[in-house]
Amino acid sequence: MRVGVYVDGYNLYYGGRKACGRGVAGWRWLDVRALAKSLVAEQAKIWPGASVTRVVYCTARINGRANPSGATDQDVYLKALLSSSSVDHIEFGNYISKVIKRPLATEGRRGKPIPVAPQWPIKVGLLKETVTVV
Repeated sequence: MRVGVYVDGYNLYYGGRKACGRGVAGWRWLDVRALAKSLVAEQAKIWPGASVTRVVYCTARINGRANPSGATDQDVYLKALLSSSSVDHIEFGNYISKVIKRPLATEGRRGKPIPVAPQWPIKVGLLKETVTVV
């Protein structure tokens, strides 16, 4: 089985910073491919013969006008990911810094959305599975 890995750079960065500590040096230079291979190898019983064939790092550019040093640091990091073969491709998206509000809705008859007031826990349907947000 061939496994493609897609990494959310934003969540990887902030998750690593939370787990390792903001001022701790070195954790940012994680070998993303080695991590992916390790995680896939742990699933050997259910994924026999699985191998990581592609690693895509997904991120958004830091605004160079608003944060020049952050943009420079990001460029260095992204170049290092590619040159070290830690990732095969970097996919750029758009970062939205404002909060977007949308009404919460459930699926009604014939698939039409019905707006509802949020109550805890919130249940969100995903591909016929339910995820509970607590």
